Amino acid sequence: MKKQRSIQYLMKSRSILLFIIFILLFIFLGYRIVYINIIDDQQYKQSVLAQQINNLTDTNNQIIPKRGSILDNKGIPLAESHKIYNVIFDPAVITQHKQEVIDYTLKLLGDTLEDVTVEQLSKLLVDRKRSHYEIIARKLTYMDIQPIEEALKEGLIKGVAFEEQYQRTYPYNTLASDVIGFLRSDGEGLWGIEKTYNTYLSGTIGRRFGSVDGQNRFNQEDIVATRGYNVELNLDFTIQTYIEEAITRFYETEEALSVRVVIMNPQNGKILGMASYPNFDLNNPYDMSHILDEETLNAMTTQEKSDFLNTLWRNGSISKSYEPGSTFKPFTFAMTLEEYILDPHEHDFLCNGYKVPYQGQAPIYCWKRTGHGHQTIYEAMSNSCNVAFMDMGEAIGREFFYNYQRMFGFGAVTNIDLFGEESFRDLVYSYDQLNPVEIQTSAFGQGFQVTPIQLIAGFSSLINGGYLYEPQLMRRIVSEEGQLIVENKPKLQRKVISEEVSFETSTALRHVVDEGTGQGAKVEGYSIGGKTGTAEKGNRETKDYIVSFIGFSPVVSPEIVTLVVVDDPVGIDVNSRYAARIFKDIMENVLPYLRVTKEYEAEVPEVIVETVESPDENGVEANEENVETLEEEENEDPEETRTD
Repeated sequence: MKKQRSIQYLMKSRSILLFIIFILLFIFLGYRIVYINIIDDQQYKQSVLAQQINNLTDTNNQIIPKRGSILDNKGIPLAESHKIYNVIFDPAVITQHKQEVIDYTLKLLGDTLEDVTVEQLSKLLVDRKRSHYEIIARKLTYMDIQPIEEALKEGLIKGVAFEEQYQRTYPYNTLASDVIGFLRSDGEGLWGIEKTYNTYLSGTIGRRFGSVDGQNRFNQEDIVATRGYNVELNLDFTIQTYIEEAITRFYETEEALSVRVVIMNPQNGKILGMASYPNFDLNNPYDMSHILDEETLNAMTTQEKSDFLNTLWRNGSISKSYEPGSTFKPFTFAMTLEEYILDPHEHDFLCNGYKVPYQGQAPIYCWKRTGHGHQTIYEAMSNSCNVAFMDMGEAIGREFFYNYQRMFGFGAVTNIDLFGEESFRDLVYSYDQLNPVEIQTSAFGQGFQVTPIQLIAGFSSLINGGYLYEPQLMRRIVSEEGQLIVENKPKLQRKVISEEVSFETSTALRHVVDEGTGQGAKVEGYSIGGKTGTAEKGNRETKDYIVSFIGFSPVVSPEIVTLVVVDDPVGIDVNSRYAARIFKDIMENVLPYLRVTKEYEAEVPEVIVETVESPDENGVEANEENVETLEEEENEDPEETRTD
């Protein structure tokens, strides 16, 4: 009996224990159910919200502003930014909707977006089901996304959003390429105006912040981006086009290593046009195929390609130097008159074809080996006589010559508002280096180097009354609404020569074009003054030349000055006519465009019908002789003009 009771008690105890265990298991299971449905769900929601916040802590939280435009002096856009869109796919949101909504969303996206398929989107729904941010298409126009946006507005699709960005475009591709510059991949200006005025053009980046409130709701707050300012240039679209068209026509018949052209208003330093060839496509600046053939490109190393591109992008008018040659002679002319060193009306220069700088020194030859004979200072300018200018340099002396070179701006930056200007101070003789030979060769533009922008700025002071201005590309900076932010007024650096000497220099330069070596630059109906230049480059034994022409119009109160520099033209008889030809081509279009008043009407040759069948052979021969004589006068061959 006791044994039976003992067994019953044991069984009862086990039942109680099992019951207690069952209750505990039931409580535990209940707890897990509550935890999964409530607590874990809250953590999941917080995780999703945290992901949204994390998306706003990297570069995605930046609101990139619209970059300001670069405009010419009449408001024509040379660089502008257009809105583009990235399409954002949100798998975490779309999976919460009905299957028909999911199917329609995937189909519309697949049909509308190029290179996006329903299969790819379906895979994202599985692999990235908790993601709220998947970029499925980039850099689309509004026309590309319009069907998707309309479907979103009508509620037909879900889980899709757009991310707005801006793309920089250059409407005229290569126009003024080394002036305008372009952007790096991060949107910062790399060269040209884009870099020089990057701070104004960029605007202020906005920020996007996120937070979670007490009810686990995601809140987003934006600090609005500020649009960049517009930069208006003194550059004139039409003038720039005339320049580049003239360079293109030159290359249709001639070959040269490069051509550089600068056009300036000499009265205030405003740059109206600046172009170089070879140029590059601003919309595709890394493309070299228009200059180098495929075989050459394939043979180049990465470093060689990089060096080539940097040379291509660099603006040669402000960063490359050359010997000015005879285009420097007007400066020596002005120095001579300004210091009353020689009486221009009485002094007589004698050119026998060469000059010995000092006793025991080898002779330095004039470009005309037979000599120019007796000539006045004005005739010496018109003839571009090296010997006469050596005489002037000798008379000017070291101190005056050195000081005037610096006053005209050689060996110093002009402070043009364009990234990359160099002074090349080391390539201009120092005071101690200006010995007799160096002074006399420098007097006709040999032995030292300048940049095109230095030459045209200094030359402008010769013809505008003696005032040296800083060259300026930027005209003003304005907001999108037209509010003036910065105005770039003309900056006078100093007075270099008197108005009387400026007038005499301008008059002498007119004779150069009317009667002397610059006749190839004549533009019918207009008064033109100017100077030719031919200079050797590199080793003087290689016979590589840089030829140039600088000219202006009208001669009295000039409105425009143009410099053309042709590097290493290919030809049998290399001289300044290559540059004068481009100058004339440009000015024939620019002068009427600027409404410069003609001083005379071009003579129309009379056509005599009766003599058509019997041409005057003697007249034809005379014309051919004139052409040969002109070419001889223009050929300022600098061979053997300097000895070291």
